Amino acid sequence: MGQNTDLGLTVEAWAEIVIERWETKIERLKIGHTGQLVKSFHQHVQAQANGVPELITFTFEYYGKFVDMGVGRGVTHEEVEFSNRRPKAWYSKVFFSQLIKLSELLAEKYERKSQMAIVTEVNNS
Repeated sequence: MGQNTDLGLTVEAWAEIVIERWETKIERLKIGHTGQLVKSFHQHVQAQANGVPELITFTFEYYGKFVDMGVGRGVTHEEVEFSNRRPKAWYSKVFFSQLIKLSELLAEKYERKSQMAIVTEVNNS
């Protein structure tokens, strides 16, 4: 029962992993030459007074979303399939797959916390 049940630490670590995965994807897709997009990545986990995370914020250069969708430089979302530009999905696929992972992690953490609460209550009875 000595496993980590700290939700704040779990969410902080998860947010760092998301950024690492974005960086890897950007490198793999050869996005950007200046490195500005990667340098702009930041995350912040806002927690309640008891340390339970309630908001996770990711920030990065706005143009990164255009690259993800394959739009910009006069090409609209409706025109992408008829242009030479192609979406380079560095953001969407990574983020939503990691969001599923976060839900699994939090389910495990809440399960452990519940088990510990039950065991503590039974031991105190």
